[in-house]
Amino acid sequence: MNIKKQPILLFAMLLICSMSLQAQTKKTLPKSTLIIPPKQVIRIDYPYMKGFTVKLWNKSKFDLSVSARAHQTDSLSKGFGLNKGSFATIQVADKHYLQLENRFIAPLKVEYTLFKTGPGKKKKTVVERSVGFYLVNTTAQTLPILIPGIMNPRLTPFSQSGVELPWGQKIFLKAPGKDLLLLTVTDTIRKGARIDVADLIDAALNPIDKE
Repeated sequence: MNIKKQPILLFAMLLICSMSLQAQTKKTLPKSTLIIPPKQVIRIDYPYMKGFTVKLWNKSKFDLSVSARAHQTDSLSKGFGLNKGSFATIQVADKHYLQLENRFIAPLKVEYTLFKTGPGKKKKTVVERSVGFYLVNTTAQTLPILIPGIMNPRLTPFSQSGVELPWGQKIFLKAPGKDLLLLTVTDTIRKGARIDVADLIDAALNPIDKE
């Protein structure tokens, strides 16, 4: 029973905050802090806003599960794992909420900043010029990935991370001396595609082999 009470209480608090937010003219709120208890899920929702964007910082020693889900069905719209000490930005569409899940037996500390998503034509353009797909690590090594301005995921062995990125976004592998460009997002990437990062690394290191 206690597992369900806390998310409901937090939802009520955020609902009050979202009502007061409507009176503000700024598009950004100050950074806030959340402590997520062990084995619990927290839902962040601003029902009076037509979509919102959140930048998250994982200040814990364990990974955080992040997802955007539909109000009516709770179905997954997008999601990824946020590694310890890293940050990411996620856009939550209208009639969706943000879910943060702690799968560990220790509490997680998360900091976040809220950005209001503008309605209308501008928002539609963002959706049309972005694509959601998966970065898949098929190797036995942890791969440090750099997605400038969005997130710095560390892909653990034999794992995958879901991302939604705009066209033109570059993805790098962190490497000594100089980061290695792996991929530039374009409209040729299918929604839901699973892209093997090992193949991207091989292509980046051996460009002549692709001729």
